[in-house]
Amino acid sequence: MRRPWKWFLLVLLAAIAAGLGTHGVRTYLLYSKEPAKPDIVKVAETERSLLALPHYIALAQGFYREQDLRVESSVLKEAAQEELKLNDQADVLLGNLSQALFTRPLGTGADLVAFAGLARKEGSFLLGREETQPFSWDRVKKKSILGDAPDTQSNIILEEALKQNKLILQHQVIIIQNLPPNLKEGAFQAGVGHFVQMSEPQATLIEQNGFGKTAVFLGTAVGPVPALALMAPASYLKGHSRQCQKLVNGLCKGMLWLDYHTPVEAARVVAPYFPDLDRQTLTKIIERYKKLGLWDKSPVIPQEDYENLQNYVKRAGELTNPVNYKDGVYTKFARKAARTVEYVPPEKEKEKTWWEKIKTLDFK
Repeated sequence: MRRPWKWFLLVLLAAIAAGLGTHGVRTYLLYSKEPAKPDIVKVAETERSLLALPHYIALAQGFYREQDLRVESSVLKEAAQEELKLNDQADVLLGNLSQALFTRPLGTGADLVAFAGLARKEGSFLLGREETQPFSWDRVKKKSILGDAPDTQSNIILEEALKQNKLILQHQVIIIQNLPPNLKEGAFQAGVGHFVQMSEPQATLIEQNGFGKTAVFLGTAVGPVPALALMAPASYLKGHSRQCQKLVNGLCKGMLWLDYHTPVEAARVVAPYFPDLDRQTLTKIIERYKKLGLWDKSPVIPQEDYENLQNYVKRAGELTNPVNYKDGVYTKFARKAARTVEYVPPEKEKEKTWWEKIKTLDFK
């Protein structure tokens, strides 16, 4: 009669032999042919924005590479900014729907379709010269605000917030809209306007320099909107569905990573994309945006958010190109990503069993 330990030894040797055989076949297949080239997607940003944090996280953490996708991300050249024509610069645009869809003149630019959302709130703040907490919209009456150009998404959200609080524009509140963005901060420091509208990082930098105090976050003063989205021509979405799905999968994982990790960890990862910001300021901005619920965990653009934005653009008198939700948003990629993509933190990954290690020859 054979002893039990001999049976165990025979089974173990057979498992190791099988693992070696599998490993040998896999190695042969791996090196007997050239590795497949990854898909490539060129993404153009209208500007480098803190609202796009999930995208930068996906780039930095390799979430696009996990999808066997190479993403080339760059800022759109100035000459192409006005009409948002991608031409050969990029396949996909990362920008806001107001500029890309609703306020562009008819017959100009590309017919873009949004297929993934990154932020559900517009990211600007209203800052005053003095502490205004607790804030009341009555404080803005008979005051002037340094704003942005009338057709910009930030100004449209500001106007909507004022209207929802029963303030009559250019009568009870004056919005100064003719200053170039690069001159707003200097003008406010010089004494122009009682309030100024600023996005990050300028809002935090103005506070740090002692020139203003945050009064209210405009992103929560109105209903949620798709403040930043991935867009592409319908023909591209149809002809490159595999690449688009990979892109949205990687983005979705970046959103889940951002939701799980602390602002300190997020700032460390995205710091190379904001070289002019010190780590402490970047961390503070991310912490503030996270608390305000700027980013979601899903890239799906809800119909209500889309219609909110289009209605705000219309009430601002800037809607030159109305687009129905079904024509302006393609949800297939985002819905699949939201349903299937997971982020498992390294500390929660399960240890492989001995049998799994034998099969894969992974004894790390």
